[in-house]
Amino acid sequence: MTRNILVTGGAGFIGSHVVEAYLAAGDDVTVLDDLSTGKREHVPPGAKFVQADVRSPAAREVVAKGGFTLLNHHAAQMDVRRSVADPLFDAEVNVLGFLNLLEGARLGDVQRVVFAS
Repeated sequence: MTRNILVTGGAGFIGSHVVEAYLAAGDDVTVLDDLSTGKREHVPPGAKFVQADVRSPAAREVVAKGGFTLLNHHAAQMDVRRSVADPLFDAEVNVLGFLNLLEGARLGDVQRVVFAS
């Protein structure tokens, strides 16, 4: 059975490999990434791509309306120096961004969420 999967941060190193594995298994994959650290060329061929910030209403809508069975969340602000210098930004991206995606998942009846930390 083909699954419809959303991978956030799928243009990054780890996320792009997760996308490759899902595609190899025959799943339909959409990548959501703001390209702040990832690169568009890292998104494997065969995956759909949406450029959006996880904090945005657009990202929430992608999750809510995409018909996804699984949300695999890898998008994050991971720069330690920036998190120390600007902890509010760190929390906005990592906490509020994830909550925004979870609200989209609730609205879209996404059955499973994988959170990578």
